[in-house]
Amino acid sequence: MKTLWIGIVGAGIMGETHARVYQMHPQCQFAAVCDRNQERARALAAKFNIPKVFETHQQMLAGADLDLISVCTPDFAHAEPAIDAANLGKHVLIEKPLAVTVEDAQAIIAAANRNNVKIMAQFSHRWVPAYRQAKDLLAKGDLGEPVMAYTRKNDHIFVPTEMLGWAANSTSAWFLSSHDIDLVCWYFESEPVEVYATAVRKVLVKRGIDTPDAIQAQVRFANGAVATFESCWIYPNTFPTMVDSFVEVIATDGVIHLDRKREQIEVASHKSYQYPRNLLAYVFEDGEAHGAVTLSINHFIKCVQRDREPTVTLASSLQVTRILDAIQRSITSRTPVHLRN
Repeated sequence: MKTLWIGIVGAGIMGETHARVYQMHPQCQFAAVCDRNQERARALAAKFNIPKVFETHQQMLAGADLDLISVCTPDFAHAEPAIDAANLGKHVLIEKPLAVTVEDAQAIIAAANRNNVKIMAQFSHRWVPAYRQAKDLLAKGDLGEPVMAYTRKNDHIFVPTEMLGWAANSTSAWFLSSHDIDLVCWYFESEPVEVYATAVRKVLVKRGIDTPDAIQAQVRFANGAVATFESCWIYPNTFPTMVDSFVEVIATDGVIHLDRKREQIEVASHKSYQYPRNLLAYVFEDGEAHGAVTLSINHFIKCVQRDREPTVTLASSLQVTRILDAIQRSITSRTPVHLRN
C-alpha cells in the first residue's frame, strides 16, 4: 500500500500525540512539521526524526512533499491551514472541532468537495469502547427512542491558566463540549433546531483571561428531544482527575450512563489520590500510543488509503459547529437562537 507523507501543523500537546501515532503506522512517513514557536517545532522534529521544520503552514505546503496533514492548532485557527492544504490536493485531519464558526466550517467543506480530498474532524470519543457500545445499543432499538441527554465535561483550572496559552481566544464549550455535542448528535440522529445558553464569568477574568468560567447550553432537536451541555474549566487542581466527564442518555425504554471520572484505575499515595486517564491516549513505556485517539487517526489513514468516507462525516462536524456557533450567539444575545439551515 502507498506510503503517506505526513505534515503536522502545530507542535504542541496534540501535535506530539498525532506524531506518535503516525510514527507507529507502517505506511506513514514524516515529511515536515510547522509551528510559529520554532523551538517547539525543532524539539518535536528531533523527537520523531521529522526531516523538515517550517514556521508557517504556507511554507510547509510549499517546501515539503505531502499527502496528508494534521491540523493541531488551537480550535479558532483550523480553517486556513485546512483550506490551503485541501486546495493543493492534500488530505486533512483536524483536531476537534472542525471550526468554531459556521462560515469557516462551510469553507473547509467546500474546499474538500472542490478538490476531492478527505477531511475529518478528530472526534476521537467515538472510538472509546463504551461510547461506541452506547451507540450500538441505541441503534438496536431495545432502549427505545432517545428523548433527553445531559453531558458534563469540566476541567482543572490548570488547563486555561497554565496548559493553554490561548484560552482567552477559546471557550470551555469549544474546547470541551464539542466532543459531547458530537456524541449526542450521533446518538440522537436528529437535526438541532434551537439553542439557549448562559455563561458565568467570575474567576478567569480576575486572572486576566477573558473567557467564561462555565457554560450551560440546552439544545432542542427536530424530533422533540433535548440535551444539556455543561462545560467548566475552573475545577480546583486537587480534584482527582483533570477532566470530570459524564454523559447520560434517557430513552423511552431505558437509560445509559457513561461516567469517565474513573477510567478503571484509582491511585493513592501519601501525596495524592488520583484517577489517571488512559482511554483516549496512553503511552506505554516502549513509546507505543494506545487508546481512542490512536484508533481514530488510524481510521482516517485507512479511509485515505482505501478511498472511504470517514466515520465522522463533514456533515456531522458542521452540525457540531452550528451548535457551538449558536451557543456563542445565545450567550451574547441572552436569547434562544434558532439554527440556520
